[in-house]
Parts: sequence; C-alpha cells; structure tokens
Amino acid sequence: MMGLEELDGGDRYLVLHWLNERDIPNNSDIDWTTPHIKKSMQDVYPVFLFLFVLVGLSGLLGNLTIIAVVIKRGMYKDPLFFLLGNAALSDILKCLFVLPISVSNLTLQDWIFGSFLCYFLPMMQSYPNHASMLTYVVIAIDRYRKVVYPMKSRVPAGLCIIAIWVVSLCLVLPYAVYVKYLDIGYYLPLLKGAAICGLNHETRTEDFVRAIFVTLYILPLAFISFLFVKVSADLKSQETPNSFENSCREPVITWSRNHGIEAEGNSGDSNNYSVFAEETDDLDVRQEKQTQKYLICMVVTFGLCWWPVQILDLVTNLVLETEENTSHFDVTYTTFVLFGFLSTCSNPILFASWQMSHSTKDRLKGYFHFSGSRRRHERRQSESSKLTQGSYTIDSEISRISNQD
Repeated sequence: MMGLEELDGGDRYLVLHWLNERDIPNNSDIDWTTPHIKKSMQDVYPVFLFLFVLVGLSGLLGNLTIIAVVIKRGMYKDPLFFLLGNAALSDILKCLFVLPISVSNLTLQDWIFGSFLCYFLPMMQSYPNHASMLTYVVIAIDRYRKVVYPMKSRVPAGLCIIAIWVVSLCLVLPYAVYVKYLDIGYYLPLLKGAAICGLNHETRTEDFVRAIFVTLYILPLAFISFLFVKVSADLKSQETPNSFENSCREPVITWSRNHGIEAEGNSGDSNNYSVFAEETDDLDVRQEKQTQKYLICMVVTFGLCWWPVQILDLVTNLVLETEENTSHFDVTYTTFVLFGFLSTCSNPILFASWQMSHSTKDRLKGYFHFSGSRRRHERRQSESSKLTQGSYTIDSEISRISNQD
C-alpha cells in the first residue's frame, strides 16, 4: 500500500473505496484486463442485455426507415422533414455508439477501455442527445415562422443542421474536465490492469450537472413548449371561420417532386409533399394541425423518456451510496437509462402513424382488432339487423291492413 502515498487525498480515497468494494484477497491472480460483471447486476444483466439489444435494433431500423422515406419521397426539400431526418440521424448514433457504451458502463465492474476512451466516451454519450434537443428547438422555430408569420422565409435547414452539430460538440468538450482516470496498477503492481474512470471530485461537478440540466433540458423544453402553444393557438384561430374555405380553395400551381408543373387542390392526402413554386400564405389548417399534433407528441415523448435519468443524475450527489443501497441504485439507474433509449423507438412509430394513409390505418386496425371488440361489433350488427327486420315486419303488416280497408 506504500504506492498510494504518491496520490493526493481525493485520488487516494477513490482507490481505497475501489479496494473496499471488491474485497480483493492477498496474492490475487485476477485478470483485471478482462470484463467483470458487477455483483449487483449479476442476476439481472441478461434481462437488461436482451432489452437493450431489442431497443437498439428497433431504434436503428426504425430511424433508417425514416431517412429512407424522407429521401425517396423527396420530402427533404421541406425544412421540417430535413430537420426530422437530422433527428433520426442522432437517434441512429445513439443506437450504434451510445447504447453499447452505456451498457458496458452500467454492467461492468471495472474500466477496461484505457485512458483515452475514459475521457472521450462521456462526450460521445451526450453528443447525440444535445443534437436531438437542439434539432427540436430549430423545428419549433421553423413551425412558428411558417404558421404565425407565413410571409417570412423558412429557416435554412442545412445551415441549421451544421450549426446544431458544431454547437453540440462545443457543449460536450468541457466533459473531459470533470472526468478522472486512475491506473491502479501503476501504484499497486499486484493489480496490474485495474483502473478507475469516474467523476473528478476536485472539480465542482454538482454545479456542472445542474447547469447542464437547466440549460440543455429545462430551458429548451420550456422554449419549445412556448412556441408550440403559440402555433396551436394561431392554428385554432384560423380554423374558424376559414376552415371551410381552406378545404374548398381553388387549385394552385405546384412544382411536383417529379419536376413537373401540375394543378393541385386540397385532396386531403397528407402524403403530398409538392413544393410550391411561389410562396403562399394560405395554409391547409387541417394538415398543419396534424403536423403540429405529431411534433408535440414527439417532443413530449422525448422529454418524458429522458426525465427520470436526468433527475437521478441531478440528485446522485445528494444520495449517500452504501453497500446496502448500491444494488438498488445500479438496477434503478440502468432501468432509467433503458427508458431513455425508448425515445429512439418512439419517433419511428409516431412518424409512421403520421404519414400512413387512412386506408392503411384501417387495415392495421382490422389486423390487430381484439376478438372482444370484434364480437361486440358483430353483436351490434346483429341487433341492428333484428331491429331493421322488425321494423320491416311492422310496416308490412300496416300496409296489408290498409289494403284490406
């Protein structure tokens, strides 16, 4: 233990705490370069591993489908769908990189990835999440300009996306300051390969976590909510008395995705994404309300999915972690992280329900109709037919009697 004298008080405390947690026997021949599952996760990690893989594959395939649809249908010409494609890209990065990193951190007892990844991986974990939040902010601004101020130009989606990723990168760079890597094998040769990667307690980590929570979670959601409320109120005011006029307006000349000029009326098909040759302030209120409903559901789902882990990160420093509650804390935190990644699966489902035609929705409702509902429907039809037959019999009898008279 003489090697620990070279460490300062905070680092020495981390190493001693690490040794006490593992209860390492003398002359231990444990290979610290191989992964070891946490004691608190040994009974449940197969279940979590299965769920994480299921969520990751579902989110990956779903968001790849969103990007494919946006490209194939030429929907990227609309700034809204260009930005939604960027949100899908950030979800793909979460499924490919952030999710495996998170699973390893949550289930493995020791850090085996070296010093570089210790400083780099925390930044990579938060990078796509910040990009998603900023994308939703830009979407809210674009919607506000389009609906409330239709004469103003839309946001430049391409430049905004570049700015989103650059700003997100700048936001995660300070993370390295709040991370500490200790090579225990350097100070204790018997534990060669053992290392610690955790928070740097020499810095004011609590203040940094609070600042991230407020500036990158609470304030963006509040700003998005404010703009969405304004947009919804404006759409409601336009719905009456002009809703009938909007549904019956004259055809306008559009430039189709096949690069041909064609006349277009209000067919009621939400899957028509022609780009107007000229700017017009005549909004299809019904379609815009459908779009607004989808965007609200998307942002609310994202906020709710990441809310538990955000709160837990915020109060972690206020909770004393002991041997008695370590197991409960690890399982709870892993559950909350899994719940957060569900947002990568919810967006494709919402997007599909938004863009799906009415006939397809009706077919799906028929496929997934529960037997109880089907029986109730058949019973109502039977009762209706009986009432019709009874009414017909009464009418026939009245007619017969009147003919006799």
